[in-house]
Amino acid sequence: MQRFARQWISTLTDASRAYWLVQATVAFTSVFMGVVMLERVEGDGGLPSLGFCVRAGLDALLFLLISHVGMRPMLRLRYMNRSPGWLAWLGLAGWLLLLVLITMAIGLGIDRLQLTSASSITAIRFQAGDDQMGFDLRGGPLYFLVMVNLWVSYAIWTALYLGWQAMQQRRRLLRQVQQARLAQLTHQLNPHFLFNAFNTIRGTIFEAPQQAADLVTELSELFRFHLSQSERSTHPLAEEWRLAQRYLAIEQARLEQRLQVEVHLDPACLTLQVPSLALLGLIENAIKHGIAPSPSGGLLQIRAELTGAQWFLEVRNDCPIGAGRPGTRTGLANLRERLELGYGDRAQLQIEHNEGRHLARLCLPVQT
Repeated sequence: MQRFARQWISTLTDASRAYWLVQATVAFTSVFMGVVMLERVEGDGGLPSLGFCVRAGLDALLFLLISHVGMRPMLRLRYMNRSPGWLAWLGLAGWLLLLVLITMAIGLGIDRLQLTSASSITAIRFQAGDDQMGFDLRGGPLYFLVMVNLWVSYAIWTALYLGWQAMQQRRRLLRQVQQARLAQLTHQLNPHFLFNAFNTIRGTIFEAPQQAADLVTELSELFRFHLSQSERSTHPLAEEWRLAQRYLAIEQARLEQRLQVEVHLDPACLTLQVPSLALLGLIENAIKHGIAPSPSGGLLQIRAELTGAQWFLEVRNDCPIGAGRPGTRTGLANLRERLELGYGDRAQLQIEHNEGRHLARLCLPVQT
């Protein structure tokens, strides 16, 4: 019981700024509506508008207090992130009824103490045209109506609070799923690249053992550099380019004069964020499926340029008809999914192939 009481008290102080903003908005709105409606009502001898304002403010403060101290802790401790049964919901309805009775008792106490010049409504008269068609609502029926109205108000507050928290929880889960998927996709690139790199080394083992040994050294340095980086899903283009340079060193050692490289990276783009291993994947795809299968090799062009609120990263390569192998396109499919998870519709991967040239263009929003 003491532990539950401590948990109850702790929930009173961990409310977010958005929660208090909504609570204040509800309180202000209720005061405003109460003043607008009640200042037209006349009691015995007339009641001053200031009294209505004070009483409306006290009622709004009481609602805020009951919802924060009585309803919110119960919802957080017994109903949030759970799957309560119908008995639990029935218990919640009873708890709200108890809070209604407490609210009414406090309201009657305010009347008895005469803290304001305006008291609670003691009777309501409905009429249409003349007194003969009207009737009074007072005593027991009036209190029952007040109880129903208060209970419905508390139930609506409860439903809105639980709905908002469920929506927030769903958003948090979606973010966690996206982050986990991004990490999974990024880690998938390591074995994918490693498989292709080993195939590159395998082709030179028997023809040039020393060159194969040098390639293994370059490969180890490449992975040492990559593993030294953080586990973020994006990196500055400058870091990605340093990683790609080691891969190009491996491929140029194997292909020699068959691989020609031209690079134009706008200095303004070097600090911009790019998905991890995206540049390496595009270069690898261009060499493996375009340049390496061609007996004459080809030209690999790498370009980055800033254009307003976006920037693009291009990898263009020669790809003679019939030279490229279809492959599994794992790297490109991987990159497309990572773009969708990380950027939505703000980024895209464009692929063009015409007249013996293959182009992969990565369009990204400016992020440093």
